[in-house]
Amino acid sequence: MERTRTLTARSLLASGWASGWVRALSLGLLLAICSLLSNLTTAAQLAGRSNAVLAIRLTISKIFNSGTAWAGLAIAAGWCLRRPLRAAVAAVLTCELALVVHYTLGIATGQMHSSIWWSNKTWFIGAVVLGAPLGLVGSLARRRNVPGLIARLLIPAGAILEPFVMGMLPLPVSMPWPDRLSSGVCGILLLTFGLTVGYLVVQHWRRTRTQKKA
Repeated sequence: MERTRTLTARSLLASGWASGWVRALSLGLLLAICSLLSNLTTAAQLAGRSNAVLAIRLTISKIFNSGTAWAGLAIAAGWCLRRPLRAAVAAVLTCELALVVHYTLGIATGQMHSSIWWSNKTWFIGAVVLGAPLGLVGSLARRRNVPGLIARLLIPAGAILEPFVMGMLPLPVSMPWPDRLSSGVCGILLLTFGLTVGYLVVQHWRRTRTQKKA
């Protein structure tokens, strides 16, 4: 009986570990595909005959290609794998997978040249250098203490800062209006997301602390 319980516990742990990897890598695939699709353009957009559609596409593209989205991917991968070492490895592999899929599909669809691998090598290096610590942040974010709260607030904080750091807000004036409008809308969306999620995270943490004290 005891052996059966032990085997069942091990089976559940293995199942949870495997599902964590599936969730993490699936997020990488999803972001890679969405990022590429949002970059696809048409001759009409390039010729300036479809500026309204171009503005919408650029807005979506800037969201999926934002630092918030890609940093969030690494943190989410770390969250899925829980344990620090696995979280760090998962974040790196998930980001690398997303980059490989993104560029491979870009070349396959004719949107990118094969030289894209070498010209964008810094992103692959960055996925290792930044991905591992962000994965650890994702693991830490599962904790219900103050460090866990700080870890959970990292992405909302990044979303709030990015529009100003990247010059999305205030609206840039030296760009064509589709680019200008898309930057402004993307900046507002990121700012709204950061403020809303940050508020919800803090409120949830406060409720959890109050319930524990009660």
